[in-house]
Amino acid sequence: VLFHSLYSLYALIQRPPNLFSRLRIPFTLPVDRIRALLLSEAGFGVGAGDGGLAPSIQMPPDLELLLSRLKTDESRGWFVRFGQKALQTCAPCTSAGDYALFVFAGALLAYVRTAAVLLLLTTSANGRDRWRGYILGILVCAALAEGYVLVSVSAAPLPKDGTQVFMWHDNIQFIRQALFLLLPILTQFLPEVQHPGPPSMSLAPALAHLERSIPRAHLLKYTRAAVMRNPELRERAIRWWARKKREGDAGREDEAVQKAALKMGLGFVDAEGDEEGKLRMSARVAIESLKRMF
Repeated sequence: VLFHSLYSLYALIQRPPNLFSRLRIPFTLPVDRIRALLLSEAGFGVGAGDGGLAPSIQMPPDLELLLSRLKTDESRGWFVRFGQKALQTCAPCTSAGDYALFVFAGALLAYVRTAAVLLLLTTSANGRDRWRGYILGILVCAALAEGYVLVSVSAAPLPKDGTQVFMWHDNIQFIRQALFLLLPILTQFLPEVQHPGPPSMSLAPALAHLERSIPRAHLLKYTRAAVMRNPELRERAIRWWARKKREGDAGREDEAVQKAALKMGLGFVDAEGDEEGKLRMSARVAIESLKRMF
């Protein structure tokens, strides 16, 4: 990850080669004048009689290929769209499709390399695996957007004066390297997602709760029997149940409560034909099912 970040930072600082930006010359400057400026920059003397040219000086083959291709306006448009390196090194390329494949093949390798780094940063070991789809989705969208701009948007006509030309390839590469640098860094700051534990972890608390409930059930059984043997406790229990019965009868006889329960599907009033209400039927079924357990 550190190596990828350092490489992306280097590529971000080291801009792609562009002789027009480096020499600060108009984009429509003739090839002969560009050749003279390159020779002058290289330190070769030029004479005034030949118009600033030095025909005896042989330039590198790749540079000669670039200058020969810059003689046409169509090739200069490809320079803007696909960069100087494509025109200078791809000798078999003769069309925009050839240059697009040449450029996008290198960009695709960079996307694959960045995707591999992001996969390492979004594993289950660091708790960020649930972010993997979102992170890779951003990367895929960026690749599709770059392909669309490279093939379609960058084919816009160039300004006739040759100034203020937007270098599509150089700016796209700058944005891509910035994305490759920031995306892994931002991924490391994403919050970790806690995964639910295995079912065995939830079974242990449930088992402990059940073990505490069994003695309580036995204690309740013995306590009720002891209450009925003591006259004072029995009288208090009878009064308590009588009070609860009065409260329950008052609630069940309230028409507003009956209508609300009926709307919620919990009607407890017996319907016509001696049919029990839904709530009473559900309670009876629950009690019958509990009886089978004892």
